[in-house]
Amino acid sequence: MKKILFILFLISFSIIVCAQENGLSIVKGKFAYCGASSTQITKDSIIILGKKFLKGISTCPVLDGFSVANTYLISNPTITPDGTDKTVWSLFWYYDSVVQAPSWKIAATYNRTFIVTNEPGGGMSNMWCMPCKILPKKVNGITLAECEGPINESAFPLDKAVRVIPGMTSVTQAPLGASYPVGTVIPIFKKN
Repeated sequence: MKKILFILFLISFSIIVCAQENGLSIVKGKFAYCGASSTQITKDSIIILGKKFLKGISTCPVLDGFSVANTYLISNPTITPDGTDKTVWSLFWYYDSVVQAPSWKIAATYNRTFIVTNEPGGGMSNMWCMPCKILPKKVNGITLAECEGPINESAFPLDKAVRVIPGMTSVTQAPLGASYPVGTVIPIFKKN
């Protein structure tokens, strides 16, 4: 199932990339990986490409390596949100295992889908290409960052902010029971 979901993601990603050719960039360096994280909702709002969403906060491990950025949201992903080493962008890469809460030790990741609901915690969050502040204290030797992103906003399409509504299917690597798991809805392509 894990490989099927990943293949589905890659196919969808490839189709989207072809449609939005200049929207993606592969970056090498430090970034926050939030794909297996939960999110705490706040009472604040955040603006994404001109649309207002509720803001969530995720704690995510800071990794160093290759990642993918959406250049519609971040024009130059090699420059941190504040231009210092105290911040990073939350970016994406695929992992079979990654450092995860609550132990902040490496654990296997599992791609899973869920239906977005109106229940408290039943939504999802998009933390891709969002600003993160590096936390001062390491946990188990791991550098963590606190990232801010929208609740119930889809990562796709790349150039528009799309509201996720109850009943849509989202994919995540966050564990079962995670509140507002970081992920995105699965794009639905209309047949011609």
